[in-house]
Amino acid sequence: MNALARPAPDLAPGLARSARLMRALGPDAAAIWAELDPQEAATLSAAMDRLGDDPAGEADALRRFAEARRSPAASSVWTDLSALDTPLLAGLIRNERAQIVALILSRLTGEAAARLLRNLPPALSIDAMQRLLHIGEVHPAAMAGLEQYLQGRAKALSREGGQAGAERIARIFDRLDPRAGTLFLAALETAEPGTGEKVRSLMFTFDDLAALDAGGMQTLLAAADRAVLITALKGAKETTAAAVFANVTQRAGDLLREEIAALGPMRRSEIDAARAGLVELARQLIGRGEIRAGKGNDPDELVE
Repeated sequence: MNALARPAPDLAPGLARSARLMRALGPDAAAIWAELDPQEAATLSAAMDRLGDDPAGEADALRRFAEARRSPAASSVWTDLSALDTPLLAGLIRNERAQIVALILSRLTGEAAARLLRNLPPALSIDAMQRLLHIGEVHPAAMAGLEQYLQGRAKALSREGGQAGAERIARIFDRLDPRAGTLFLAALETAEPGTGEKVRSLMFTFDDLAALDAGGMQTLLAAADRAVLITALKGAKETTAAAVFANVTQRAGDLLREEIAALGPMRRSEIDAARAGLVELARQLIGRGEIRAGKGNDPDELVE
């Protein structure tokens, strides 16, 4: 066994379990750290440093956490979250680590958990379900911190209901072809002045990919299907194409240009479908925290 994988033999079992839990929770343990006095924090931090890499131990710590007895107030938190509109709940947790998502799923009602899984990125859903198989007890103080955090986020979402509604419309419009999107936005603006502009500001389109940082663009290009990428770049705006070519080698860029030119004339609808696929991939990568978001055509015209 690798030396890094062996737990420190002289750590008390309770301290070792707490250290594994804090490691599993990561940034989500901030509320717990805030409750510890300096000596407790130093002791726990030292224990975390001495523990080896132990995914099974972290999974067991989360399992114990999930099985810990809940207070009436905690029950109310999970009841409220289970009743929350599913897209809002998915937006609340889609950027959390898989361990945390698994823990949340274990506390929601079965129906709410099922709806949530269908609204999360597939990779995150699968990872969370695998961790849910081995979830364990987590210290009540850690659970209380998580519940407090989620309760605060849920209240904030409730206050932002109008914004959330605009975001849901924006996600729909993201997937429309440019002509239909323009028509619907105009109709929405006519029916409710100001709403169209709000939705437009929340949309994430193919040309918005140009705002990705270098690391984000390179991650996207590495994950993209080459045929989809080539089709999406056909007739792309200069700024969007430049952002792509700036993140590949000179030789790779030359090959891309040759392949794009070799496509010949294409229907606008085919290009829009490829661009929508690339945007959806970017969304999934953003949802998993792998990249950060930056920020009038005929659907069937031929692009030379």
